[in-house]
Amino acid sequence: MLVIKNETSGVIYPADLCTWIEAPVSGGGYSINTVNFYGTGAAVSIATPVLGHIGKSGRFVKMSA
Repeated sequence: MLVIKNETSGVIYPADLCTWIEAPVSGGGYSINTVNFYGTGAAVSIATPVLGHIGKSGRFVKMSA
């Protein structure tokens, strides 16, 4: 399951309830710039988003730069 983590607060949101915009990174790969979470009805903006998933150990595994 893909998730988006707010690096500032540590809160993890399910990615299937979010919209985001990707931006290329100069060293290769991509970063997530703008994320909105819609699980509560109204859009909640996520300030410092990182795309990832929850690994077998239950920890967040980062996928974007």
